[in-house]
Amino acid sequence: MTAGSAAAIAAGSTTAVAARSTTAIAAGSTVAVALTAPVSPAKEVGGLPAPSTVTPVGPPATTSPATTPSPAFGTQRGLATAPSTTAHTTAAASLYPFGMEGGDRECVQRMVDFNSPLFKPEIGFPFGKSLRDALYFTDNGQIIFPPTDNYVLSNPNPPPRGFSGWEDLPMVAAFWDDADFSQGVGTTWYQEYSTLSSAQDPLVHDVEAKIEKYLKTPYIAKWTLKVTWEKAPAYPSQQDDTQTSTYQAVLTTDGNRSFALLLYQDGGMRWDYAKLAEGNVLIGFSSGDGYAQNNELTQKPPAVKYRPDQHSSVRGLWIYRLDSRSRVNYRLQCLAWLDAEPAPATWNDQLPPCPCSQPQAELDPRYRRSKGAKRSPTRASRGVGGRQGVPFCSGAGVRCLYQDGSLLEGWQERAWNGELEAFDWCCRRVGKPLFCARFAEKRPRVGCEGYVPPTPAGAFGDPHITTLDGLTYTFNGLGDFVLLLASDVQTSFVLHGRTARTGTAQATNFMAFAAQYNSATTTTVEWTLGNQGDIQVLLNDETVQFSYSQGEQDMGAEVYYSPGVLLVNASSIMAVFDGAIAVSISAASGILSVVCSLPDRYRNSTKGLLGVWDHDPSDDFQMPNGTSIPVNSSEEEIYSYGMTWAVGEHSLFAQHLDSPVMNFTPIFLSQLRQENESQYQLAASQCRGSKECIYDSLSTGDALRAKGGKRPAVCWAAVSLDAFPPVITGDASLTAFRTERVRRQYRAVGVGARFVPHLSPDGTLTWEPHRTAPLTVNLEAVGSNNLSTLLQLRFTLCSCSRSQECDYSDTVTLGGSSLQVLAACRCEGGYSGPFCQDPPDPCAQGCFPGVGCDSHTGCGPCPAGLTGDGRHCSGDKGSPCSACGSRSCPEGYCSNGGHCHLHPVTCTPACACPPAFTDQRCLVAGGDFRPLPNLPRRSVQLRVRTLQNATAGEVNGTVCQPEGMGSGRGTYRHTGQHGMVSEFAYDSRSTVIRFLNDLLPGAITSAFNGKRGRREAGTHLLFQHLHRDNITDLVKLTVAELRHYFPCGLYGYKGYRLHYVGTIGFVCISPCKMGYCQRGGQCQHLPEGPTCSCLPFSIFSPTGPQCERLAVNLAAFLGILLGALALLCLLLAVTCLALRLCRRHCHRHRG
Repeated sequence: MTAGSAAAIAAGSTTAVAARSTTAIAAGSTVAVALTAPVSPAKEVGGLPAPSTVTPVGPPATTSPATTPSPAFGTQRGLATAPSTTAHTTAAASLYPFGMEGGDRECVQRMVDFNSPLFKPEIGFPFGKSLRDALYFTDNGQIIFPPTDNYVLSNPNPPPRGFSGWEDLPMVAAFWDDADFSQGVGTTWYQEYSTLSSAQDPLVHDVEAKIEKYLKTPYIAKWTLKVTWEKAPAYPSQQDDTQTSTYQAVLTTDGNRSFALLLYQDGGMRWDYAKLAEGNVLIGFSSGDGYAQNNELTQKPPAVKYRPDQHSSVRGLWIYRLDSRSRVNYRLQCLAWLDAEPAPATWNDQLPPCPCSQPQAELDPRYRRSKGAKRSPTRASRGVGGRQGVPFCSGAGVRCLYQDGSLLEGWQERAWNGELEAFDWCCRRVGKPLFCARFAEKRPRVGCEGYVPPTPAGAFGDPHITTLDGLTYTFNGLGDFVLLLASDVQTSFVLHGRTARTGTAQATNFMAFAAQYNSATTTTVEWTLGNQGDIQVLLNDETVQFSYSQGEQDMGAEVYYSPGVLLVNASSIMAVFDGAIAVSISAASGILSVVCSLPDRYRNSTKGLLGVWDHDPSDDFQMPNGTSIPVNSSEEEIYSYGMTWAVGEHSLFAQHLDSPVMNFTPIFLSQLRQENESQYQLAASQCRGSKECIYDSLSTGDALRAKGGKRPAVCWAAVSLDAFPPVITGDASLTAFRTERVRRQYRAVGVGARFVPHLSPDGTLTWEPHRTAPLTVNLEAVGSNNLSTLLQLRFTLCSCSRSQECDYSDTVTLGGSSLQVLAACRCEGGYSGPFCQDPPDPCAQGCFPGVGCDSHTGCGPCPAGLTGDGRHCSGDKGSPCSACGSRSCPEGYCSNGGHCHLHPVTCTPACACPPAFTDQRCLVAGGDFRPLPNLPRRSVQLRVRTLQNATAGEVNGTVCQPEGMGSGRGTYRHTGQHGMVSEFAYDSRSTVIRFLNDLLPGAITSAFNGKRGRREAGTHLLFQHLHRDNITDLVKLTVAELRHYFPCGLYGYKGYRLHYVGTIGFVCISPCKMGYCQRGGQCQHLPEGPTCSCLPFSIFSPTGPQCERLAVNLAAFLGILLGALALLCLLLAVTCLALRLCRRHCHRHRG
């Protein structure tokens, strides 16, 4: 069965498809299947059928094929099989439980038309080629996907010919026809199921089972909506209506695919189709982008299509696939990742901040250059960190992004793998800042506040040692030595070094290191120089096998994770313990060098050959017993000091020394100089004065080794605190309404700090938006040390027509830039459109078939023999009498062009008023309306040249008619050149005015030079290329000039004012909506103009035409005055009474 086919399979058939056959059905298919086991008839509130009781069987032999293929993409292709309508031998599908018992919410308004609230699945809903954001259902059996949150319509009249696929409102039609809940009969129910991660509801399981069974595709739902129309009456409804219909629609998606299950209650579809004014009920769907399907019942007689519960194989069950193309749903990927991530508090304890500049990040061994941002203009560094005692294998740390050397942004990460992908999904691909905000909840943002550069120490060459306080000395001891002992309240760290003789020289160099870190667990790492000059690593006495699988993508190096430590194998082999202590070992010329960096918490808590870290080098030569030697001691004294730090029996190395080192005394630099002064001066020249290099060269006799034993690439001096960039203070968020000017003040704090472009000298930034093109602005401040800092600005622009309509909580990002534009304005007063730019349109809701619509007065009268307002019509078109008999509207009942109609049940008159009027009889104005223009037409003159002789008539017939360039006429001809005038009609819409004034010449040249402009079937005329200078403006009116042609006296009501709004155009607005009446006065717009009814308050009575004057209300004033006097008298009486009682009491006491 091919994609888009429709199958109706009845039970008991004996045709070519055998029972239990497997049918592959692609996107867009409709399936109606049968059950071999009987299922009890559907009840009003049915139970879930057991999935094990349904199995597909073969198609019926009695079904005749339908021979008309659907013209729409995705519908039935070729011949489709229609369901059997003669016998009900098949089982009926039960409706899912609904109502209060099913946990549903009720949605009903006792009016002819109403809509449900908007549903907004977080993962979106794939429909056709698009991923839709929102949907709602109507009382008329529709589930609609609006283009914006403000375009919420309910058209009760389905198109007689069904869906084309290009409808303005994408929708699923469960049973689309004019329903009427206004008389208290019927209701609707709904329930939303979000199963992204939570335990699934039995209903969702059953929906998945049906899709897997009948469409033969595995499916796990992530979001499902169930809507039930219970006892829905047809229009016009009556209070005792019994001819109702009950049915359900279940929409479900896994984020990539989507389906609709339509279920109709067995025996519950009871509309009297014979009494309907039109019998155009529609079942199916249209995505609005060319993908549609009309249920095969739609083209059947009313007796069939109004009884979908009696057709298809499982009677009353139809399944549609709604998506038409595969896609990557980044919303789904982001949300699934967010749901799987634990709270940051479980893993981000003691994570470091970001370095404040890129040079700091490159010099800090706890951070490594990341390859994740390779394709972007920023450079990323990944810092490692961890909570003490928590397994470190996840790779928790911080990611810091730098642009032009300055910190742009940073955030915490829980693992190495998958973090960049998640950031890309949530913050770039989705394009909705809300998703990025949720990402930030799982990955908190970090800056460089509190960053303290680590303090490095180390040793290189024929050991030259630099302490944590920066003191440099040479120590050529032989054996195992304690380089560092460090501890705090919770942790301790030990670093040992092992030396060997440098060839035959009386000097030594490091050939192994071992480090041990103690927190909740103990971790030991050992580095040993191999025979091939490589470095071999042991972790807890086990050989480490580095792998690219975890770190290659991001770090560009081999990595190895273990609880509490991260090992990185790049140009050096580095171990980072709990993200705090970094030990980096490198090899060159057969010599190992070490760099050890400590965090600030170990200050004043270290000892060993790397010194006492207290920012005072004078005590760095402290021995284990606590005594010290001066820093200016001789080489021999320093050697004796170093030997006091020999390890002895408690070595960290897995393999202990074979025998103790005895009788080794190194040669000192002073001796080497005394032996050969000329050689010393030559070495000093080659080493550029470096004593370490001179010693290595003279002691080994190898100048190359001396140069090869240089300091490691890591900067030896700690990155000092004065190397920090300046700090920018000020609000990073700017919000503007339309084209308003917004100013923000910023300060750059730091030595010599100054701003570079974008700001005025006093630090003021001015933003005045004129369009919604993407933009990215970062403030940059530079200090006297040439280090810069960036502040990433966020711009939020509201383009709504009115400021009170702005919803700053719902935004979208434009092109990955800093600019966010409001995704949804909250329209008022019946306005619609993405920016509330469209005034109320009485034609938007649709009219009854055959009824015309005027953009000012709305739908015309119902067809002859029918009654209603032109949108809803009822009665028998074949009978001259309606339900209201011969009664009609009173003459002149509706004023100002309003249409009068009788209610089809109560027969009371009602008016459908033009947009300007706000009362029931079209007498009181006050609403907005578009003015009707009475103005010259926009006209241009075209000079076209043919490539062969042609008459003016032939040119007119070729150019004007096919191109549709308004009305045109030929004016002259000269040597193959023809002059033509094309005219275009202005109207009140700003888009039309802007197009005609600014874009018309380009549109004409593009249309003329296209394929249609070069050939015409009848004449075969060819034209030369049309250029812009071949078009001359004849009539072109500016907005100011157009004002004179748009009168606001359309209905004879004085006082309306003409306004031009950039997103709307010309609109006539009543002063009543512009605060005409002051001091709380009530405004009515009458024919003579706006009139105020002044309402008194307190002791004041507003007066004047606009209630602008205040007068004292004499009666109120006297009332208040008399009340005050009465209260004063009462207080005096109480006082006198109290005094009298007091005197009596005193007399009795004396007596």
